[in-house]
Amino acid sequence: MDVIITGAPVSSEIINRAKRLKMIQTTSVGYDRIDVDTAAANGIIICNVAEANANSVAELVFGLVLDVARRISAHDRLLRDGGWARYHIERQVEIRGSTLGIIGLGAIGSRVAQIGKSAFNMRILACDPYIIPDRAEQFGGKLVDMETLLKESDVVTMHTPLNEETRHLIGEREFSLMKPTAILINTSRGPVVDQKALIKALKQEKISGAGLDVFEIEPLEKDSPLRSLDNVVMTPHIGSTPGALSYMVEVAIDNVMRVVEGKEPFRIKTPDTYYTSEKW
Repeated sequence: MDVIITGAPVSSEIINRAKRLKMIQTTSVGYDRIDVDTAAANGIIICNVAEANANSVAELVFGLVLDVARRISAHDRLLRDGGWARYHIERQVEIRGSTLGIIGLGAIGSRVAQIGKSAFNMRILACDPYIIPDRAEQFGGKLVDMETLLKESDVVTMHTPLNEETRHLIGEREFSLMKPTAILINTSRGPVVDQKALIKALKQEKISGAGLDVFEIEPLEKDSPLRSLDNVVMTPHIGSTPGALSYMVEVAIDNVMRVVEGKEPFRIKTPDTYYTSEKW
């Protein structure tokens, strides 16, 4: 076995037993469920499908933004319960012309920037230590540090991979920097946000609300306080539509076929391994 195509976790045990393995190809953008260190130690590269679901996730981001900003789900529940009123009218805002802070300006973050700028004339701020200012400027945005982004943004949206550097990237200190009218969106990975700190911030109204597609533990616990908060909108990790999921598998297979044909694979997430491994 030279290549694994997977959307499931790949443990160190599996990697160590696969002596011929040279490449792990995910059918997802995230690869946090793969033991990266063990793969590197065995000269195995990891490839993902990068931009394949970028538009699908970006559309969900703005669905969540609009829902939280206009309290759409809250009003839906109110009507279903027989009510008729403007719910938390003081919290409802238009997002046109507001400031959008994007943490992680990869394929998905870039698509979010494009939509925010073209559809809603939003001011775009971005924080990403791995890009140059020109990247943000391509989308009419500005590259800033994290503190500036949190202080100035009306909407903060997460688009970082999950690793030791980004785990709990947003916690109590970060929530204290945000505007009380700000909205947090997370469609990346649950643990990039400290969920306990988020719940505290929502309860104390340190931020206006949150839109979440991912959680620290999935499925979300039945007794999670998030389920009872009226200033949070949640979806069960549905960032990719069925069409996007099919396309992600196609992209993964196409990349493996490149290797079969003796070509360099695309979207290598561990380039150091690729250039130093005897298997390549």
